[in-house]
Amino acid sequence: MEVNKRKVGAFYEGLAADYLISQGVMILERNYRSRLGEIDLIGMTADGWLIFVEVKYRKTKRAGYALEAIDSRKAGQVRRVAAVYL
Repeated sequence: MEVNKRKVGAFYEGLAADYLISQGVMILERNYRSRLGEIDLIGMTADGWLIFVEVKYRKTKRAGYALEAIDSRKAGQVRRVAAVYL
């Protein structure tokens, strides 16, 4: 059975957004795109901090932990897109 990765990604991004909202974060953007890339969620904490969120889902631990999927290249891309947003 073929898995629609966009639907799966959207589902888990929604769960992440719901969790952040439950923690008092206001979601400002979902799937923010610039010519440099995309950031899944952009939010603001109650005390005024902007947060930039990359959502990663792993079906099993064999795929590694989600944090391991954020290598220096991806972190740099998120930083550059965040700078464009700012």
